[in-house]
This record gives sequence, C-alpha cells and structure tokens, in this order.
Amino acid sequence: MGFPTIPGLRPTAPESGFINPLLDYDWGSAFDPIDASGIPSNAPPRIKQVIRTLVPKVDADGNELGGVPVVLRDAPLGTYLGWNITATGFHKDKLCMYAGGMIPFAKTRAERMANGDPRLSLEERYTDHAGYVAAVKKAAANAIAQKFLLQKDADALIAAAQASGVLKGTDGQAVSSR
Repeated sequence: MGFPTIPGLRPTAPESGFINPLLDYDWGSAFDPIDASGIPSNAPPRIKQVIRTLVPKVDADGNELGGVPVVLRDAPLGTYLGWNITATGFHKDKLCMYAGGMIPFAKTRAERMANGDPRLSLEERYTDHAGYVAAVKKAAANAIAQKFLLQKDADALIAAAQASGVLKGTDGQAVSSR
C-alpha cells in the first residue's frame, strides 16, 4: 500500500494481513452462489480457495490513489481511512473495518514539524483560506470535466469550502503566515 507513518497511529498500522480474506465456499452442487438459491448440501462447506484481495496504493498523505476523482481527496484536509482503530473497550487498539476515520493535517508547518508529521500542513498546501477554496474549485472542475460531478453539487462543495473555518482565525477572518 505504501502507507506513511502518521502521528496518532501506531507505526505498524495498517498491519499486514489487516484485510479480511475472501473465501470461496463449496456449498454443494444444488446451491447457486450467484443468487444464493438452491439447497446447500455441504455443511459446513469446504473452502475451495482464498480469493486474492487487492487494495489501492496510497499517496504520501495515506490517501488512496486512482479511481473516481473526488473533491475531498483532491483538496484534502487530512488522511481519509476506510478503517479505524478502536479506541476503547474489548477491541481496544484493534483494527475496525466497519467505520472509517480521518487524521487531520496540522494547521501550520511549525505544528507539523513539532509532531513529526511527514504530511504537508494546511498552510503549506493552501497558504490561506482563499487558497483552500481555490483548490476545492479546481478539484470540482476536474470532476465535472470527467463527468463524475454535477455543477449543482460542485457549487455546494465550493460554498461549503467558502463557509468553512479552514485556515481562518478564531474570529472567522482568513489568516496566513506569509
């Protein structure tokens, strides 16, 4: 996968073997696995094979590469995960495949450096709030051009970016370190 070491996650996450194997069962000749019709005659069924499972590679931020252009991925605010690590309870520190997570980028370069985070900060990526909004506009235009996003949905994403607090001070005004 190429997953980077990110503060807040143990360095081994996601561990090798974290993807559940996909098993191909032999339920018997009277059972059709395509539509789950018929009568399973092998109980318990034998495993015919373990089907090879592939996962996407990730970029330096830990976000998946390829696929449909998504504004959130192309103007990211952090690393988006299709899995998470359980924080408390019986399964504490175990991978949870059923709930995704997000690890936000540091706001400034100084914060990033202090945390030992290899991912660029929001400020390094976008400079200021206007830069973030411009990145969202560019990502939305790309998705529209490839016919994966409607203009009305792009408008809503851009309006949300404009209204967001990304790289704004506590008073709601845009801030920049430059």
